[in-house]
Amino acid sequence: MHGIPGGRATRRRARSTVLTVLTALTLVVTTAATSQAAEPPAAKRASSATKSAAPRTGSTETSRFVAGSGEDCTATAPGSKERRAGAVESCVTVTPAPVTAKTRTAAAAAAASCSITNPGNYSYERFSYCVTGINVTYVLRDSRGLEIGRGTLAVSTSADLSPTATTWNEHVTVAMTSASGDVTALSAKFRASCDAGCTATKDAPWWASTVTPAKPLTGDVTFSSPQSTGSSASFFTSYKMYVTAPGATPTDPNASWKNAREIRCDDAVGGTSGAGCAVPSVMAVVPMKATSADAGGVVAAYAWAQKNLNGAWGKKSTPLTRSTSGVANRTAATCGGFTPQTELVDADTCADFPFGEAKEGGAAGDRCVEVIPNLGNGEWDTYIFNDSRDMDPASPCVQAHVTPAEKQFAEAQLADGFKDQRVLDADKFELTISTPDAGPQASCLNDPLPQGALPNGNGWFKNTTEPVPLINQTVPSDGPGQRPTQAQACLGKKTKEGTGTRKDITGLKDAEAFQAANGFADSPVRCHLIAKVLGGKGTSRRTKFNLVPCWQVGMNTGTPSMRTYETMAEDLIKGNKPGLGTNDAIFYQVTPAYKNANSTIPVGVTMNAHIERANGTTEELFPNVYIPNTRQNTLQYNLGN
Repeated sequence: MHGIPGGRATRRRARSTVLTVLTALTLVVTTAATSQAAEPPAAKRASSATKSAAPRTGSTETSRFVAGSGEDCTATAPGSKERRAGAVESCVTVTPAPVTAKTRTAAAAAAASCSITNPGNYSYERFSYCVTGINVTYVLRDSRGLEIGRGTLAVSTSADLSPTATTWNEHVTVAMTSASGDVTALSAKFRASCDAGCTATKDAPWWASTVTPAKPLTGDVTFSSPQSTGSSASFFTSYKMYVTAPGATPTDPNASWKNAREIRCDDAVGGTSGAGCAVPSVMAVVPMKATSADAGGVVAAYAWAQKNLNGAWGKKSTPLTRSTSGVANRTAATCGGFTPQTELVDADTCADFPFGEAKEGGAAGDRCVEVIPNLGNGEWDTYIFNDSRDMDPASPCVQAHVTPAEKQFAEAQLADGFKDQRVLDADKFELTISTPDAGPQASCLNDPLPQGALPNGNGWFKNTTEPVPLINQTVPSDGPGQRPTQAQACLGKKTKEGTGTRKDITGLKDAEAFQAANGFADSPVRCHLIAKVLGGKGTSRRTKFNLVPCWQVGMNTGTPSMRTYETMAEDLIKGNKPGLGTNDAIFYQVTPAYKNANSTIPVGVTMNAHIERANGTTEELFPNVYIPNTRQNTLQYNLGN
């Protein structure tokens, strides 16, 4: 290499300049002149950006850029310090930080915030972005092409967006990580800009631009994208650097790059939301939570659907899509044909899932699974209404039987989630659901619910049936039907009072005919298999199979009778007698006994119960006892047919 005579025009030589850019960073190496032209004007200083804490939900997404070994070389200025030291050219190379085992581990790790420990990558969250590990190397060479000085700069930037503001700061750091030979310091100027819809109100992070190994450069640039109601703007942020020897005045940037992912600022969420900004390519995560103190039935139903139905709506792999139009129509379609079950749920109303606020909602109600969420012993349980054996996991929707308060609680959480995560119309979003785990409990409280169970306080009850040729042998025109075969209950400390009875139960007309034929003044009654004081019900078409015809004094009351053993359980769950812990329960079972397959009235019932402890042990409350369906204390006139 020959020296460059003073006064000649600057000669530029590029050696195998190759720059490969991936999605994280678009990096362009351009001419760096060291003429005495004026420095690019700096923007007027801006005040600090307005920020509010953005929710830390979701994952960090990263992309790595790969740069080749190209370098850009420019002749040193005649008479400059570098030329006097023997340097005839300066060369700038821009590369990502090398990949090491440590950086691979960092890339694989789930980050709780915007990661700046993963060199050579842009990292993105819904409300943050950053990059680190951009290495800018400045080299001086003499007339023989030998290196006589080297300096390396490490560049990183990071920004937190706000869901409630459209102005934000981006923090920029340039550190000199190495210096050798005739390079002891460098000048590093930095400028920021952004596309239409955005303004860099402070485009320079610092004014004194000299950087040394002992003196890094750090400062903020500021962006702003004001929005009016209903508006939205998406744009890229861009950056330029001017790296020279101290004292030189650059005219062109050595390197420039653009944020590969768009930023979006808007005032289009709706509701009570104002304007804010986000990274729209990072999917929003809308959290919902129901504790044991919340009206969380609807939230529990959503969680059940995500876990048990093939649609898994709102999971990361099957996100929901917000749709602000047609909400009422979709909700009406899914809740079509809903029949309130006020015996089981106070002021029962329909909650739909997928909900009407999502494009995926709106399936016809007759295709839905009906469920009843219930707060058990500190945990939310969800019961399938009707025969759970017929539950089709491919069902496209859920109808949940809930209270108005539970529905309002879920609607408020969803609206807050859209606001906090800036979910616009047509945005996809993940729905994360948290429900409590109360820890060790009695087996019947903790185990998966048996098929056909319905809520009973913090426990459950279940009635089973079988076909019978005639529901009343004395009135054949009543036709065939079902008769009760067994009643089971898990009785916790929060068991509630049950309900009364209805008349149209199997065998009642046969019992009345038996009473009339024998001339008794006392009439047969409708006995609860699971007693009313133990939460037993009997007023709906579903729960009437908890009832059988019986003698009021005889099988139902008297000594001994069903009431004798019901009282033993009642005293424990109500605390009249000690012995049942908060997380303990009684497993209680009553089985009618019939003469034959045509019988409509049992000849008696077998009862048994045991205590299940939270520590996994069991204790017998009473063994199998048989109570005949006889009149008073005579052990005669059995109603069973």
